[in-house]
Formats: sequence, C-alpha cells, structure tokens
Amino acid sequence: MRTLMLHGHSTSSFIFKAQSGPFRSKLGNSFQWEFLDGPYTCPPPRGLKMVMWKAYKWMEKPGIESIKKSVEWLQKYIDKNGPFDCVCCFSKSSSVVVALLLYHARDVANGSQKPLPFKSAVFINGNLECSVLEDLGLPVTQEAKETQAKVEEMVKAKVDAMSNLASSLVKQGGLWDDTSQLLHDPDSLPPPSNCFGLDFTSFPPDSFIDIPTVHMYGGKDPIFTSSIQLAYLCNPEKRVMYDHQGGHDVPRTPDVVADMAAQFRKLEKELRATSPK
Repeated sequence: MRTLMLHGHSTSSFIFKAQSGPFRSKLGNSFQWEFLDGPYTCPPPRGLKMVMWKAYKWMEKPGIESIKKSVEWLQKYIDKNGPFDCVCCFSKSSSVVVALLLYHARDVANGSQKPLPFKSAVFINGNLECSVLEDLGLPVTQEAKETQAKVEEMVKAKVDAMSNLASSLVKQGGLWDDTSQLLHDPDSLPPPSNCFGLDFTSFPPDSFIDIPTVHMYGGKDPIFTSSIQLAYLCNPEKRVMYDHQGGHDVPRTPDVVADMAAQFRKLEKELRATSPK
C-alpha cells in the first residue's frame, strides 16, 4: 500500500518520520511510505530548533485562497508522483487533503473525469477548515468558526509552553493531561446534528467524503472538536473512528501503536478486496 505521508504544521517530513516510526515499524514490506514537506518554509517551534533547522507549513497564510493554492500544489505533486493508495495526515495537513477531496468531488459532479487523488485516507488528530465548507456553500455557524479559532489557539499555547518539544518525540506524558480548559467532553461524542456548531444532518448527501477513512484522535487534544467534525464529514459506512486517548501528538505507547498498525492492515485488506481483479 503506497502511502503519502504529510506532517503537521511547522514541522517537517524528518519529524513525521520519527513520529510515525513506531507504528510503521510494525508493518511489512507491502507498505511503502513517501514523505513530503509542505510547500512553505517557516521557523521551527522553539523546542525543535535543536533537531531541525528548517520547518514547513501547508498554507502560506490563513484564508480560503491560501488553502486553494495549497490544494493546487498538492494536486500537481500527485499528478507527477502518484497514484497513491492512501494518504496519512497529521493535524494541519488534513485541512489541505480534505479540501482537495471535497473540491475533487465537486468537479466530478460537474463533469470532470479526473481520477481520485487517493483511494483511502488516515487522519491523525485531523483538522477541518470551516472556510472550505463555506466556499462549497455548506452551512457553517458562527459557533463553529469560533470553536475552530479557540482550539487552534489552545494547541499553539500548549506547544509554546513546552520547554523541550524535541523530547516529545521519544517521551510522552504531562503536556496534555490537564483537560480543564477543553471545549469538549473527552469521554463522549456529539450528535451529528450539533457537532460543535455544524449540523451534518443538513448537509447534502453528495457533500460527504466517500472513500475509506480512518480517524485517529485523542480525547485530550483541543482539536478533538475539529477531528470529530472531519470524521462526521466522511461516509459513516466507510469510516473507522479510533480514540487514542492522548493529546495533540502521534501516540507512541505500545498498545496504541499496535492498534494504529492494525488499522493500516485492515485498510490495506479492504483496498485489496475492492480493487479490480
């Protein structure tokens, strides 16, 4: 299963290789991993400066036009280097992938013959941009916009508070344990009719992502709100939702790593079963 691996905001493919190493090490030679840096350079977070001299981001600046530019950039990369069986995104890169998939579905509905960019997707602590939904004419409330802004600020504050972010690549614990400021209940899921300001029961049937998806999110992650919104935007008959019970990072505890690897194996088996003979 050839998988395109996309890192989070203000890190790099180098960092994502380290973050994803534990679960990838449990998967065999039938899995191929291709890591890609985001299109824009940016300063690395304070705690990562000792291990990386250059960081990358997925959008030049906030806003729908910047997202569209990044979608175009990613599509050109896929046209040149694809096809891919799967895309695996951490955090902010999910926003660009989701936008690409949604705009592709719109274009196909309007007569485009362009093939799907990916056969499946794995979102780790995924992120959904309300501006993309608005651009596609889908209903987005002020509550949804404010929630998105608040949780992104909460994550930024947490990361800025870390004395040594580099150590989190090999050691977990502590940073995300204080859940007192979260905007959600870590132990329950909202109904699709009121998912942190989005009513997915009001979305047209053809607005949902219709490929197999796996959503790995953490109840202690402030962006849990966005991760669940993203999951609800995907066909419920083709999605898997898994709470790794951590914060905004790629889990490395043995039990969770084993579960993550198992999800990739199941996805590979599903793709093989549905591929043309």
